[in-house]
Amino acid sequence: MSKQVKAILGVILFAAAITAAFFAYNMLLDRAYVPESIAEVQRDAQLAPDFTMEDELGNEIRLSDLRGKPVILNFWASWCPSCVVETTYFEALYREMEDDIHILKVNLIGSRGETRGHVDAFMREGDYTFPVFFDTLQDGSRAYHFAQFPLTFFISAEGYLVAHAFGAVNAGVLQSGLDLIMVN
Repeated sequence: MSKQVKAILGVILFAAAITAAFFAYNMLLDRAYVPESIAEVQRDAQLAPDFTMEDELGNEIRLSDLRGKPVILNFWASWCPSCVVETTYFEALYREMEDDIHILKVNLIGSRGETRGHVDAFMREGDYTFPVFFDTLQDGSRAYHFAQFPLTFFISAEGYLVAHAFGAVNAGVLQSGLDLIMVN
């Protein structure tokens, strides 16, 4: 097989991989769940499972300690491609709403070798300013019973689960969830 044919096949395979990744990403976005109405939210409301996480300084924080402001809770890892894609949307929302809402980007430290060093490098390289929290004891993983991520929960100021999204979110999904938890 000539070098020219190999090069053409390489380009075709690369284009196919990019196309497959694009469609896979869009399929993940289609898996987001946002209730159609506030009535549905109130009817199905349950308290968000409580868990302990650590902030960047190692201080323990319980989710229930944050009641009083709406919460967007996101479980992620820096090695997760879908998590990386959605990070810019969380950063934009944090910069816009940091005083009005808690955005909890909870890193799954220890998953696939994830370390605080990896997270610190990720945050520096992306120039991200949102605070990072760590699920060091896997309390969040156990409380929310999930096997894949990213995973995002929208929680009212009173601590009730309102909506969730499995897979990467975009600005539209974040806005829809935010609209539901900012009703008061």
